[in-house]
Amino acid sequence: MIDKQTLRDAVHEQIGQLENRAVADASILHTVASLPEWRDAETVALTLSFGLEVDTRPLIHLAWQAGKTVFVPKVMKAGLTFHPLTSFDDVEPGVMGILEPTTPRVDATVDLCIVPGRVFDRCGYRIGWGGGYYDRFLATYPGRTVSIAYDVQVLPEIPIESHDIPVEMIVTERELIRCMPSSS
Repeated sequence: MIDKQTLRDAVHEQIGQLENRAVADASILHTVASLPEWRDAETVALTLSFGLEVDTRPLIHLAWQAGKTVFVPKVMKAGLTFHPLTSFDDVEPGVMGILEPTTPRVDATVDLCIVPGRVFDRCGYRIGWGGGYYDRFLATYPGRTVSIAYDVQVLPEIPIESHDIPVEMIVTERELIRCMPSSS
């Protein structure tokens, strides 16, 4: 099996060659917005997109318009902390240049977490950027999980380690993949 970094690099190159990513992003946004898990969530957590990731800003705007509380992560040595986001003015570059919140951390229950990733399989396992932050967070997270990705990011097989935590759903521009049964 190919190592994780090789897969990250190969998928990154494929994403860079995609034509009209904005159309794919809009399709993904439409599918996420139609999910009952999205409609029922009062609080959502997601990252501010980075590099060639699906653009999350329209999803954040949609959440605000629907009256949802939006949380974005900040990378700390101990792991991820989630902070409310009410304006794109309240962010600054953090680890790896990814935008992070400047707002104080608030203890709250997050109903739905949009989990980032670089490469996925159809069982919901993912390869992220390599820090393991989301796997540690997901190990104790009781809410619903969905990832957004381009079709080229979903592969038949990826290396899986014992600490990896799969997501429940993956939304691409072409399909909704329900990876695992709902725990509720």
